[in-house]
Amino acid sequence: MKLVTSLLFLIDDLTFLVYCEYEFGMTQQEAGILFCVTALCLFGYGLTISGYLIDKLGVKWSLIIGFIALTTAKFLLTFIDNLTQLYLIMCTISPFGISIIFPCLILGVKKLTKNGPVRSLGFSMLYAFMIIGALVGGPIVDFIRRDIGKT
Repeated sequence: MKLVTSLLFLIDDLTFLVYCEYEFGMTQQEAGILFCVTALCLFGYGLTISGYLIDKLGVKWSLIIGFIALTTAKFLLTFIDNLTQLYLIMCTISPFGISIIFPCLILGVKKLTKNGPVRSLGFSMLYAFMIIGALVGGPIVDFIRRDIGKT
């Protein structure tokens, strides 16, 4: 799951500004401000709502809620047609889902392993998949975008 989330987040980061510019006619500065506001919302949700939710519901259910929220946000981004909707999704559902997923993946490794070499191996694999996702994400975006000018 960490490989998939790393790919998803990196590809999203690499294409978000282009998406805002081409789909909504935003300038790079406006798209950058929206990206910054989204990151601030992610930080805010992570400090307030997400930790409480994870403590109350547990890792499994919180992870399911996070994936549902993020999937819903990405699905809705396919159909929106104005900036108000874009800001609404990018400041509510999307950062909320991400703020739950990141800590849940780390807590999952912690809860499913015992102290010692197995836990060290689990965290090593988690971060290895994160790095592999980061390495593969850029070439995937380049491969997908190579035909954009021809459409």
